[in-house]
Amino acid sequence: MPTFTCPKCGSELAVKPGTQMAKCSFCGTISYIDRSSALFFYILPFDMDEGMVKSIFKRWTANPAHPKDMEGLAKITSVKKEYFPVFKFRRTVDGKEQVVVKPARGTLLPGMRNLIIPPGDMQIFDNKVSTAGAEVLHPDLGVDSYLSELPGDAIDQSVVYFPIYEISYTYKNREYAVVIDGISGNISATEEPTESSAKYGGVLALSFILGALGVVLGFFVMPIFFLLIVAGFLVGKILGHMVVKRKKVEGVQA
Repeated sequence: MPTFTCPKCGSELAVKPGTQMAKCSFCGTISYIDRSSALFFYILPFDMDEGMVKSIFKRWTANPAHPKDMEGLAKITSVKKEYFPVFKFRRTVDGKEQVVVKPARGTLLPGMRNLIIPPGDMQIFDNKVSTAGAEVLHPDLGVDSYLSELPGDAIDQSVVYFPIYEISYTYKNREYAVVIDGISGNISATEEPTESSAKYGGVLALSFILGALGVVLGFFVMPIFFLLIVAGFLVGKILGHMVVKRKKVEGVQA
């Protein structure tokens, strides 16, 4: 059985082949085992409580880009407080340090590929840390899933449990979901309610009717204008001849 060293206390860890997670029997530190290297597990505390998250969601529903009645009709059906695992890769790229964050778990949750780990102290994830009642989702992907696409040279790599709120809600008998960052309050959604297409269809139909009417009127009105011009010219010519002829007759009689 291969052995590794605990990154926190230095004690020897006995790890079975294929094991990705190991817990130190001395200090309780959980380590991620990948390609013969042990990584720290870190955790970020929640800065947002459930009340704050619900307020953020309420303001989001009032966004002008959403249907006008969404603020009143959108109803939260569930709020899940979770820790989502991501890989944090510190790399040297062109002489500068660069941090790359990737999901450590397969998921369809929106925004998980755009998480930003803020600067600050992260807590080591061991048996002493408090998860504040949040469900902890563990990694199911290996570091090697991303190594070939990472830039530069490795400095270190770790697993970070990121705080999120997964909110499900209904709007007009349809189910939707958003994810709210438990630190910044940023909202991510894969699908959002939109204005009814019937309104846009009505506007489009009215525009088509008005456009067609304009074409018809243009087709008939323009020839009428042209005929009026020609008729005016002919009438003017006839009246001119009549005036000239009358003057000639008056001149002969005189």
